[in-house]
Amino acid sequence: MESNFLVSELFLEIYKKFNVCSQIEKMNLLSRKELFLMLTLAVDSFNEENLAVIENCRPFKRELEIILALQDDESVEDPDILELSKEIGEKYIDTHNLISSSGKLPKPLSDEEALILRRDLSIDSVTK
Repeated sequence: MESNFLVSELFLEIYKKFNVCSQIEKMNLLSRKELFLMLTLAVDSFNEENLAVIENCRPFKRELEIILALQDDESVEDPDILELSKEIGEKYIDTHNLISSSGKLPKPLSDEEALILRRDLSIDSVTK
């Protein structure tokens, strides 16, 4: 039976712009479990050559190492990721069952859509 995991509005806000611009300050506000979910989703969903994605992941190297160790079936002792695995009901973190209060998560922006949004945000910041 599929079990959904409800993420916060902050999580959804970060996810929508993860490949557009820096989300590091907001990511630092997430619970550690949601941070693990965000990073897992980032690895699964975004172009790893995108500079915004690289910069958003850079401060969380230790958490990414834990996620990759779990995915490689290595022994992981981090209590937050172990609890998250129990809550989701699977050893491996499956991001397909993440939902927000408004339903399923939207598909991530394509690289082209992210570029357009990045330009729009830059123009908005200059004109303010």
